[in-house]
Amino acid sequence: MSNPIVGIGDSFEFATVASPTTFTILAGVNSVAISGDKVSMEKTTTMSTVNGVDTFIASTQDPGTCDVKGFFLPGDVTQVALEAIRAAGQPVAMKALYGTSNSCSFTGIVESFTPSWPLEKTASFDLKIKISGPKTYA
Repeated sequence: MSNPIVGIGDSFEFATVASPTTFTILAGVNSVAISGDKVSMEKTTTMSTVNGVDTFIASTQDPGTCDVKGFFLPGDVTQVALEAIRAAGQPVAMKALYGTSNSCSFTGIVESFTPSWPLEKTASFDLKIKISGPKTYA
């Protein structure tokens, strides 16, 4: 039986070298959220559909997004590397590690890396990643 977990000791990693894959831990992370898959639906209702109730079939599946939040650390090499990955627009291997030995691995495209440094709060970043292809939970 599994037990509930908290985020202490968890991490977010991304590949900095493709072959062989070498993962780098993103510094400053304090939150990782992975959205659920979404299946697109296509309406198949016709004029002869019984009782006038809409009918649907499943279409393509959108694997979702990964949102990572953390402390913005100016000049940190891992945060600078993610901005370079965003600028390149290429998909890279990524994974979220949680619990004592669990992970969610996927290929992702960095949509945005947005730093923020308000006057009276800790500087932070918001990283948005579009997941491309299936996710693997282990």
